[in-house]
Amino acid sequence: MDKKIIDVIRQNEGIPESVSDEAIAREYKGTYTAARAAISLDHTPLDQVMADTMAKVLPFMRKNKK
Repeated sequence: MDKKIIDVIRQNEGIPESVSDEAIAREYKGTYTAARAAISLDHTPLDQVMADTMAKVLPFMRKNKK
C-alpha cells in the first residue's frame, strides 16, 4: 500500500504514530476506508467543487480566508 494512502488513513481514522505503516497496510488492505483514502488523493471533494463553482458564478459567496 502506498505511503500517501497510509498517511490519509492514519489522519482520517486518528491512528497514532506508534502504529507502524505495515500494521495499517495489513489491517486496511482491500477495505472501503483504503479505497476512499486512495480516491481522496486524486479527486477534489464534491462540496469543494460546488463551493468553487458558486464562487465563480456569485463572487460574494466566496468564503473569507483569514
